[in-house]
Amino acid sequence: MSLLTVCITFFVLILGSAVAGKSTYCSKVANYLFPCITYLVEFEPKPAEGCCGGLEQLNKMAKEKKGKKNICQCIEDMAYVMNLPFIASRIQSLHEECHIHVSFPVSVSMNCSR
Repeated sequence: MSLLTVCITFFVLILGSAVAGKSTYCSKVANYLFPCITYLVEFEPKPAEGCCGGLEQLNKMAKEKKGKKNICQCIEDMAYVMNLPFIASRIQSLHEECHIHVSFPVSVSMNCSR
């Protein structure tokens, strides 16, 4: 089991207990975003299998009431807890790699309170 897999598993467990009332929601966000992490932190040259499908699912969740804000908060929490160094150019190219519009906020310096 790779270190990244262990870290992601740890994150899902921590986030599930840390985000009261949103643990199931954030667990879904983490599961859908998980395949993209190695690409976003520049461990892999291309998004992993499942990344683009996960983005499609997150886009569906983003259409729900407060969906974009909730997804943003989950990703912000995940990046903070795991100290994930998202690479700006990878975030920007993700929609091109997956041929999909990303309809929720993701950035190097997430701030969902704005």
